[in-house]
Amino acid sequence: MKRSALKIVVSVGIVVTVINGVNRHAESSAAPREVSHFIDATAGDLASVKAAFLHFKIRHKEMLGTDRITWDSVNSPNGWRKVDIAYDAVDHREWAIASFSLVHPASLKAEISFQDGGSFGVFNKIGTGRWFMIWSPALPLCATDFPSVVAHLWGSKMFADCV
Repeated sequence: MKRSALKIVVSVGIVVTVINGVNRHAESSAAPREVSHFIDATAGDLASVKAAFLHFKIRHKEMLGTDRITWDSVNSPNGWRKVDIAYDAVDHREWAIASFSLVHPASLKAEISFQDGGSFGVFNKIGTGRWFMIWSPALPLCATDFPSVVAHLWGSKMFADCV
């Protein structure tokens, strides 16, 4: 009697273990559905975006290596921020927009390059990679300057003089 009861307990234990293992595997293999969303910038994001802006401006000879910048604020639907970041689930990239101010005195190149939207930078990165500055948008910012999902998350609208 004791042996048959032990066999039943062991059999039930094996069945429960197998079922739990199958369920755990099924849940983990089904990837969660990703949606586009707004992201709060980390200190690492801030440092990387600032470095990418300087790298871009110096590489394109719009600033000198001795020019310095500080953060300016971006007015977004999420409030005043140093940088606005959004995740686009369609292209699986994080997009960022940031604005900077020159620290004076600055070179004539930098003074000129910061006019007409040159203080803004549009950045993106894939996964855990690093931020790259894509371009410095002209003013006014247009919804067509970004993927539509990102423009929507940032509250960007189509302006009459956007082409």
